[in-house]
Amino acid sequence: MKRVSTFALPLALSLALCAAATARGQAGVRPRTAEGAEKDDKGAPKPSEAQTLYEEASQYAQRKFDQFRQNNVPYDPLLEQKTLQEQKDLALQNAARLAARAPLRGTDLYYAGLLYSLAGKGEGALDSMQKFLAETDAEHPELKQRARSVVTQQAAQLGRTEEAESALAGYYKAEPRSVADLHRMNLLVASAYAKKKDYAHAAAPAGESYKAALEYARAIKDPDQRDAVIYNAGSFYSNVLVKAGRREEGVRVSQEMRARAFAIPSARLYGEATQLVLDQGVPFGPPPEVAGLEPPASPEINVAELIGRGPVRLSELRGKVVLIDFWATWCTFCVKTMPRLNALQEKYRERGLVVIGLNEFEGQIKGEPATRAQELEYFRQFKRRMNVSYDFAVAADARNAVPFGVAGLPTAVLVDRRGRVRFLTIGASDEEAELLKTMVLKLLDEQP
Repeated sequence: MKRVSTFALPLALSLALCAAATARGQAGVRPRTAEGAEKDDKGAPKPSEAQTLYEEASQYAQRKFDQFRQNNVPYDPLLEQKTLQEQKDLALQNAARLAARAPLRGTDLYYAGLLYSLAGKGEGALDSMQKFLAETDAEHPELKQRARSVVTQQAAQLGRTEEAESALAGYYKAEPRSVADLHRMNLLVASAYAKKKDYAHAAAPAGESYKAALEYARAIKDPDQRDAVIYNAGSFYSNVLVKAGRREEGVRVSQEMRARAFAIPSARLYGEATQLVLDQGVPFGPPPEVAGLEPPASPEINVAELIGRGPVRLSELRGKVVLIDFWATWCTFCVKTMPRLNALQEKYRERGLVVIGLNEFEGQIKGEPATRAQELEYFRQFKRRMNVSYDFAVAADARNAVPFGVAGLPTAVLVDRRGRVRFLTIGASDEEAELLKTMVLKLLDEQP
């Protein structure tokens, strides 16, 4: 995949900074300010020197990247690395400034720990955060939870699994808790055990990470990120179980992700989970039904032009079984599937099957610029040439793909008579085609 030519905060650094951020990951948690504390000219409490030193370092790279974008500086991996190293150096310098005021107390220890963590100095981060947690005052519960998060992260990365688990256990016992933190912290502990090939001990935190990931994913608005969170946690848990000698359980987790993909719906997650199942040596077939996963109402499709008789709006097709085929003229495998889909339409139309070929205007034909009118005529000719009897629905753009999690073509979505997504399939293999036909027949046999 081509690297986007822009500067952005790298994922690894974002995860490190997440340990010092709020549950929403937008801003550092500010401690409650004591009565009589110094305030700014607007009456808001002034941050402490320690907090200011941390925020200076934590925001350094993002400020620089923003400047590069504003000045149209082309992406340069060496410049990116240099900027990140400058951030680490600044964090270490600021940590040293704090340490010179020893012995540190209260939130100074907390921000020193964050600075050491940002600088990549795990031992220093652990020492500062553990001292901060050892203090007996009941103030700053949010900061103490963030400190436990940092301790878990740093101890796990250093292979000190007992310390990591102890901090994680402390996090569970206190408030406030975040499912995003529980997902990440459990994953770190499980990864530390897996690195030691101690898969038996890795299994429990891996399972907790997956459980938290499923809850966390509900709040994620970006479909790509949502699917990545579910798949990364689920595939890790599945593979840990397999390596721990619990293959049947591991495969069950993989199959559960496939079924969960229908309930989102996400063709992308279905494809990734299906490949995982195949890699685990399981023959291709439908995922088992999972209790508690209800089929979702299908998103509506938005159509700019219709080549056919219609209707194509799903709200008007209740009582029918609808097969939506995402395709494009340049997609070789899409063209390969068309005779099969046409055969299904011809054979089962009278029983209530409606096939819709859903594509989009792209502003070009075979690489040459084209108007909408020219594209539409090209699609009409293509339909006649392929002898396709089902309707082509042409969208203005690619927005229909997002709610179905379409990440590649061809992708088929099967909607039952009640308007619910019941099946997804990707590709043009004979196995996929046979399974799609099986599911079409199953849904046709169901009553509305």
